[in-house]
Amino acid sequence: MNEESNEAQILRAPDNSNRAIARRNLLGVGDSLGEDYVGIIGDGTFVPSRAEYLRLFKEGFDHPKQSMTYVRTPEVVNVADDQALAAEHGSWVATLLSGSVAHTGTYAAMWRRTSTGWKIRSEIFVTLHD
Repeated sequence: MNEESNEAQILRAPDNSNRAIARRNLLGVGDSLGEDYVGIIGDGTFVPSRAEYLRLFKEGFDHPKQSMTYVRTPEVVNVADDQALAAEHGSWVATLLSGSVAHTGTYAAMWRRTSTGWKIRSEIFVTLHD
């Protein structure tokens, strides 16, 4: 039986997360996040924890008329030689409920292999176009 490659496992996660965001499924959004997750969102705001990141999504899900749907599109995944860490880089798009594009940009994610699979340790999103 062929084991799925590290890159394939990591690339599957953004797709699952994109679907979870579209469905407003908070558990699905959190599935790929490590317990020690930290991030910087597109406007430069520091998100100090997984709980805070999920709270921001819940706030959006609770107010769907003001909420946006976010889609990450991975372009490159590099796995460290020891296969303990990985880097993902790609682009992202935020879309309003009406379907119009609100923001686009680039992102980078640091992945860590854990006992439960690959989890995002940190992310940085940069808004390049409004």
